[in-house]
Order: sequence, then structure tokens, then C-alpha cells
Amino acid sequence: MRRPSPATAGVCLLLLAATPLRAAEAQATVSEHALKPSTLVDYTNELHTLRSLAAACSQNASACDSKQVGTDEHVALTGKSSFDAHFAWMSDALSSAKSLPDPKRTALMAAAEQQLDDDLADAQASPATPEFARARQQANTILASREFNTSTAPSLRDQIIAMLYRWIDRLLGHVVAFGSRSPWVGPLIEWGLGALACAMLLVWAFRTVRRQRVRMQLDNARRIEQTDERVLNWIRDAEEYAVGGRFRDAVHCLYWASIVTLEARRLWQPDRARTPREYLRLLDPASAIAPLLRRQTSSFETIWYGLRPAARPDYDNALQLHHQLRSA
Repeated sequence: MRRPSPATAGVCLLLLAATPLRAAEAQATVSEHALKPSTLVDYTNELHTLRSLAAACSQNASACDSKQVGTDEHVALTGKSSFDAHFAWMSDALSSAKSLPDPKRTALMAAAEQQLDDDLADAQASPATPEFARARQQANTILASREFNTSTAPSLRDQIIAMLYRWIDRLLGHVVAFGSRSPWVGPLIEWGLGALACAMLLVWAFRTVRRQRVRMQLDNARRIEQTDERVLNWIRDAEEYAVGGRFRDAVHCLYWASIVTLEARRLWQPDRARTPREYLRLLDPASAIAPLLRRQTSSFETIWYGLRPAARPDYDNALQLHHQLRSA
């Protein structure tokens, strides 16, 4: 007898393996077409009918009739979507509850009613409402914005920052590894940072003091310039009065030119409410300025407050005392 070749044996095996698959596909197609076509309204009515049947079975065992359960349905929804509804579990529950005592039958039917209520809640939620479509469109618009678009390549700036962070991370990792091998590194870094902070604080304090010193020098120079200008104004007025023969006013101007000159030397604070005698009391009697100011004050009080007429010699004497005060 001739033995079959290996190729013939392989073809036979493939045909034998494909036969059960084709049979299963045919059976699935037949079972799918065997389901009763239904709508969402019919499916909801069937659920209500089953819930009433479960409630009646819970009250009376004779009402537990599994033949009242309808056949499985193929429910078609809007938008070309559908689903299959199977009720074999309800038939099994009714068949089991018929022979159970009242407490167990009631508990079993309560569980069935709860499952039917969940199915009713799912059926009443319409998946294709206009509000849902509008919300879905708004969500898609938000998700399409720039902050949610993570598929774009990072910019050059982000890449550079990421490289910098990775470099810092590697550097700190090396420092930690070196510190674990050398325990003296930690205290050295701490003392070094403390010394650096103290040095920076000293530099800041030095620069602040220096800045204030420069500001004080500028203020003093500005004050001296202003004082010199005031002194020159008093002397200029005195010369004009002397040219016009008003020597009494000229002596008055020369006295205040001397007072302003001494104020520039910080011998007292400016205060126009002082009397000439108070200016004298502010000076040290042993200083070289005190006799000169006393002589000029005496001549000024006699002429200005004593209402004595002044002449050219009085003006010349007051001018000489002013120059002596400036050079003293």
C-alpha cells in the first residue's frame, strides 16, 4: 500500500482544522440573526415587564414563571450603533426562586430588581444628545490648543535648558559621590560658603560707607558753593550800596556776609532768628575769630540798630574785618 506524501498529509490537517472554525462562524452568524430585532423603547418596556415579574415572584412563589421572560434582543440605536440584550440570567433566577423559601427568594429577586434598575438607568441615558455633542466639540477644541499639544518637538530654548539641568544633575551627583568618599568635603564647603557670605557682606558694607562718604562730600561741596555764592551776593550788594553812598546798608550787608562765611565753617547751624549777641555766645572766646566778630558786631549794632549815620571809613573798617574773618 502506498503511503501519502508529507504535502498531502499537511493539506488534510489544514482542512480538518478549518472545518470546526467554519462551523463556529456559521453558528455565530446564525445565533446573531436569531436575535429578535428591537428598539430602545421596546428594550425599556421589556425591562419594566421583567421588573414587575421579579416583584411578583418576590411576593408569591407561584408567580415565578420563567416562561414569561422574553427572548434575547438585538437593540438598534441611533447613529448605526447597537447592542445585544440577553435575558437568560432572569430565566435562571426565576427557576431557582420558585423552589426557595421566602427569605432567600425575596433576597434573590431583590438582586434581580437591582440589576434591572441598573439596566434601565443605562437605557435612559441617551448617548447622542445635542448637549453631549456640543460638550464633546468644546472638549476637542480645548484639547487641540497649544498647551495640550504635546506631540510637537521641544524648542531650542527648552533643549538648552534641559541640557543645563542634566549637566547640573550630573555635577551634583559627582559631588555627592565624592563627598561620600571624603567626609571632610562637607564641612569645607560649609565653611567656604560662610566665609564667602561674610566677605560679600563686608564688601557691601564698605561700598555703602564709601557711597555715603562720597555723597556727604558732594553735599558739602554743594553747600560750600551755595555759601560762597551767598557771600558774594552780600559783598556785591555792599559794593553797590557803597557806590551809591548808602554806607549804612553796605555795613549791614558786610556783617551778614561774615555770618554766612562762619556758617560755612560749621561753627553753628543756620538760624536767622538769632540776634548778633547770640552769634557771639556761640563762639569760643579763646578763638582768633571771636575778637574780630565782636568788633564787627559792635560797629554793626551801633550803626544799624543805633541809627547812627555811616560814612566811608565805617564801610572800609567793616570790609577789612570781613576779610580778616575769612582769612582767620
